[in-house]
Amino acid sequence: MSTLIRFSILATDPDSGHRSGILVVAHELRDDGALTASEHERLRVLLAWFTANLPVPSVLEDIEHRRAISWFKPSAAEAIRRMWELKAVLEEHGHHVAVLRTELPGAVVYEDDWQVVSKPPKGVRY
Repeated sequence: MSTLIRFSILATDPDSGHRSGILVVAHELRDDGALTASEHERLRVLLAWFTANLPVPSVLEDIEHRRAISWFKPSAAEAIRRMWELKAVLEEHGHHVAVLRTELPGAVVYEDDWQVVSKPPKGVRY
């Protein structure tokens, strides 16, 4: 498998037990009212793009897959570019965003053209 990439914050997701992805934090930042009008618009446009273009796998709703996390494939160049933009916005507001890479994501439970959702190997924390 080629190198996969994930953008996460330091906080742990209560379902997966791994670092939370940045889209959840981005929505919270958009909604908390602490942004200037231009920052709010920039964040709104970025999040709208993800809503329109990135499928949310239904497998993530299954309790059996609560440990599963999402990774971008190299073929998701436009999504990855926009994640770098999102990272910059979050970091401007005090959120540290880690960029993780792996070739061994664990047991794949979903895959499409842009992403892999997998359960990491036991004992591995991403």
